[in-house]
Amino acid sequence: MAVTVTLVVVSGLMSLRLKQSEILNSPTAVVSPRRSVAVLGFRNLSGDSGDAWLSTAFADWLATELSEGDQLRTVAAENIARMKLELQLPELDSLGPDSLSRIRKDLGSDLVVAGSYAMLGKESGQIRLDVRLLDARTGETLFATSETGTEANLFSLVSSAGENLRGKLGVRKVTQAEAVEVALALPSNAEIARLYAEGLANLRVFNALQAQSSLTRAIVADPNFALAHSALATAWAQLGYGQNAVKEAKKSVELSTNLPRAERLLVEGRYRELSLEWDKAIAIYQALFQFFPDNPDYGLQLAHAQIKAAQWHEALATVAALRALPAPMGSDPRIDMAEGDAARSLGDMKRAEAAMGAAAEKSRASGALLLLAKARLANEVESAVKEAAELYDAAHDRKGVADAATIEAITLEATGDYQSALRKYKESLAILDETGDEPGAANENDNLGDIYLYLGDLSAASKSYENALAIYEKMKDEDGIALAKIGLGDVALAQGKHAEGRQLYERALEICRRIGDRGREASALYGLGQILGMEGDVGQALQSEAHAKSIFREVGDRVPQAQVALTQANLLLEQGNKEDAGAAVREATELLSKVNDPRDRAFAEMEASNSQEATKAVARAREFADRSRDKALEIASRLELARIDAAAGDLSRRRAAIKTVRALAQEAKSAGYQYASLQARLTLGKLLESDPLMNGTGRAELTSLRKEAAAAGFALIADRAVAAERR
Repeated sequence: MAVTVTLVVVSGLMSLRLKQSEILNSPTAVVSPRRSVAVLGFRNLSGDSGDAWLSTAFADWLATELSEGDQLRTVAAENIARMKLELQLPELDSLGPDSLSRIRKDLGSDLVVAGSYAMLGKESGQIRLDVRLLDARTGETLFATSETGTEANLFSLVSSAGENLRGKLGVRKVTQAEAVEVALALPSNAEIARLYAEGLANLRVFNALQAQSSLTRAIVADPNFALAHSALATAWAQLGYGQNAVKEAKKSVELSTNLPRAERLLVEGRYRELSLEWDKAIAIYQALFQFFPDNPDYGLQLAHAQIKAAQWHEALATVAALRALPAPMGSDPRIDMAEGDAARSLGDMKRAEAAMGAAAEKSRASGALLLLAKARLANEVESAVKEAAELYDAAHDRKGVADAATIEAITLEATGDYQSALRKYKESLAILDETGDEPGAANENDNLGDIYLYLGDLSAASKSYENALAIYEKMKDEDGIALAKIGLGDVALAQGKHAEGRQLYERALEICRRIGDRGREASALYGLGQILGMEGDVGQALQSEAHAKSIFREVGDRVPQAQVALTQANLLLEQGNKEDAGAAVREATELLSKVNDPRDRAFAEMEASNSQEATKAVARAREFADRSRDKALEIASRLELARIDAAAGDLSRRRAAIKTVRALAQEAKSAGYQYASLQARLTLGKLLESDPLMNGTGRAELTSLRKEAAAAGFALIADRAVAAERR
């Protein structure tokens, strides 16, 4: 029955989309923020570690009490936990003006609640709770109260303190109906409260393994405790066990019907996210952000869901709405991070880098070191990656370990250490498969496809991309589907399967244009241009490549921009336009001089070098190919070196070059590189034809090549063979 009620809630929320869109896009929408309160926690004066859980419990219960009725905005406990780690505050019962100023910069909170508690005697079970209300702007103490109660009536103790605080703040009393809601949201007894509080405390310092243990025990003691199920879902998700997380999140939804409205929606939003039901998650977070437009956490959750759903323009609209919030809420560095994530997904690297830079700067200024680390990690800083990996490992956070391995693999891949990158990607994939993290596994399979493609294992590359595609299709992730199809198109391109490649690129292009992924749109155009060139449609190929390069330039992605320029250079040479071809090569060389990409620099240097420098450039390319085992670069550099040797005028070097090219044509064919094999045979035919001692063998080779290339649809190679025959 609970599930049916939940579905009705979501159905109703879907109708709020239009209203929320109007709010987000309305230039006249003005938000009047409620006073914000950060309940920091309480110092344990007894010194007994067995009573430490009460600090978390008192803080959470008091925050729940203060938020009831929606007249105050309480700062999320997760943000407070992060702030405590970052700022290393003094004791919570003695916060001075300087500490309060730092808290306000980090959390954007107007008011702070803190204090202490003490056990007055184990035998009597008496507890004293001292509560202070502080103005974070002025550093003044606005109110102080002391409540005494017993272990058996902890909730009443907090309720009394909360009522006094609400009175001081001019907030009406909690109604009887609201009091019932609060009671239903709390643990049913002190032992369950202890286990739940310990679980939450561990979650907030990234110790998901210990959190999972405590929360599981809390649920065993009270199977109907909805919030414990939701927290356990978060713990499983942090540990990378996706299926377990969904199971617990679903259970929390079924038990949440009597929770306060915001709490109920958050529980369901979490379930929809873990279930990858992004449209429903978006509807929920839109509703929350509409109900509470002064709560940046709800807006950030909405932006996150929109990014996951490939609604990047909508996410940027949400970011704009968040920026319009009054200071300091509108300057939260997490807003910049959301903008960076959305812009990166759209392929707008300039905007992404600027946003992450702004996030890092703001985080550093406010002392938000964990946010600073996250911003730096997004830019793949090596030292940050290493530190993150160590932290994840220490916390037994398996998903975090997999993420760190992936980023390390990306770094290794960028240097050309493909074998080490392969091992790291496989290490990450093993964890993701074991824990049931399907989105992560899809991404990792795609990454592995790239590495196998570099290494020339076209069969393994195709299988990895197909694995990724199957998962993306299961998840209905259109952006992922486009990514996998581009990968499969790249394999078809290497194999010379131009008809199959064209179909894959065109399908990816259609998806990217529909969802607005500019970066991947350019990648699909680039691949399509290469296919068109193979097929002999040089004019259309140049048009496709020019469009791709324009987008790469627009979004600030230099490496693929340089790759396109090199492809354009070859196409321009086909048209006899040596001047523009030379300019394209120089453009590629200039672009690659500004980035650390040894693979594409090697290709560019071979294209750009004059006759005197050619041998050195090819040697450098061969060195990189040998070190990285890059098959495409190996074939290209060996072929280029043979051409140089054949042109040297030395008969023995010329004959050795002919032998090398003949062997290379066969090796490329055996490795599945059909088009590269035909290119080698074209060079072979030209070399044989220009050697008077070969008695027409060159003409026979060119004639055979022309017929084979024409039959396979490679008009460009066929035309080149015809031109060589006529010389």
